[in-house]
Amino acid sequence: MLMNAPRSVFPTTAPKPTSRKGVWLSVIAIIVVLAIAGVLVVVLNHSTTNPATAPATTTAPTTAPPTSTATGGSGFTGTTVDKFNKPVQLPANPAGEILPQTGRTPADENGVPAGLMWQKLYDLPIVPFSTSDGPTEVKDGVAQGWARTPQGAALAGVSILALWLSAPDDVAATVQRTLLSGETAAIEQVAKTSRPVRKVALTNPDLAAGTMQGVSVTNYSSTFASVEIASGPVYPDDNPSGGYSVSTLAMTWSDGTWKLIVTPTSPGRPEIRFAIAGMSPWTD
Repeated sequence: MLMNAPRSVFPTTAPKPTSRKGVWLSVIAIIVVLAIAGVLVVVLNHSTTNPATAPATTTAPTTAPPTSTATGGSGFTGTTVDKFNKPVQLPANPAGEILPQTGRTPADENGVPAGLMWQKLYDLPIVPFSTSDGPTEVKDGVAQGWARTPQGAALAGVSILALWLSAPDDVAATVQRTLLSGETAAIEQVAKTSRPVRKVALTNPDLAAGTMQGVSVTNYSSTFASVEIASGPVYPDDNPSGGYSVSTLAMTWSDGTWKLIVTPTSPGRPEIRFAIAGMSPWTD
């Protein structure tokens, strides 16, 4: 399902909290990104489902034929929802369905990528695809090929983190080898502490990551981008009224692609915000 109409990212009704044992999935260890070890987005204590929506986009058109080297067929087998009750497409190819790049990259660096669609890959990671800023190919089981734009950096950050932490071992290893930058020791530590999240999340959907409710590019150049991503609503023990888990990803353009920078402090531990009004809604 492609996103076309502008909508609000905020719930129209208050979500009903459900008590669960809090699990910090490393923000990069995230979004999934979520993922244990406190380095990427998380799966907090009490999360539930709620409606929310997103805006449309505008600017100059681009065109690039989609490429896929993975197996599993083409098209989609159906639609599901994530734990926040947001629509997610199920591609026939477990590595994802590349969309035709016929949309326009928004003029506003925080504009939502054209044709934004969330796809569930390898039975767990939920990854964003667009018709304006990539990904444009599947290589070695990894959807990649993002535009050198703010939107491309944001799409890459969410995708790389989700696949690194939640895809099958061989796919995660490819991501770690080709789409990460930074300090080797930090990368290895995050991988070690966060990889078990896939096994746990496969048997307990409440601990899996979902779609990102808000995204904001706070710093951008042709070689670097800082991207904030918000997941939720979440209900930590100290904030029963709910909030959003916000993490910051640092991206670098290297070897012709966006890569996620990983250090002992980046991505950092997610922070809880009561509102994400300044962020662009990335869900339908």
